[in-house]
Amino acid sequence: EGGKINDVTKEDIVEVIELGGEEWLWYHPHKIDVAIIRGTTADEDGNVTMDGEIGTGEALAIAEAAKACGGIVIVQVKDVAAKNTLDPRDVKIPGVIVDYVVKADEADHMMTWDYAYNPAFNGDVKVPLDSVAPLKLNNRKIIARRCAMELIPDAVVNLGIGMPEGVSVVAAEEGIDSMVLTTEAGTIGGVPAGGLSFGAATNASVILDQPYQ
Repeated sequence: EGGKINDVTKEDIVEVIELGGEEWLWYHPHKIDVAIIRGTTADEDGNVTMDGEIGTGEALAIAEAAKACGGIVIVQVKDVAAKNTLDPRDVKIPGVIVDYVVKADEADHMMTWDYAYNPAFNGDVKVPLDSVAPLKLNNRKIIARRCAMELIPDAVVNLGIGMPEGVSVVAAEEGIDSMVLTTEAGTIGGVPAGGLSFGAATNASVILDQPYQ
């Protein structure tokens, strides 16, 4: 039924098809009219860097999807630079697929909902792990500690949003550095943040585009 739960959801958004002699679920693509993404600095040609963000997320994929559908791309940035002044290695969104650039007020361009700017989130600095605030001792922390006990040395662990967030903080509190913690947002290594900063990581080793993660 494709997730239909009542008479309001009547459109077929998924169907079973045969490909290569096997059955697959084909989810119909959506037409994207507008993509609204953000970056750090845009030059006058619309080329956008993301060096001041917690990651690149799906920004490029979203922009390309909108353009492939004939839509427009709007990018919010913190700063605007003169053309040909950005390091091309830092540009994550090419200006040829950007239609509009909006320079935001600083108050409207926070790094996360918790931080206007945290240099340990985007790799500007590496901070001592004891600077990561410990969790309060409550049921969530007890569960996180018990989960952490299940982890083995050299494990590569993906942490989801919600209760799993506490595992990274517990590991930092205990000085555990024999495993690699990751998030779906693209961070590898470091201490994944929780709460309103989920998706960021303190002292990440790598920050990938989210689709590759």
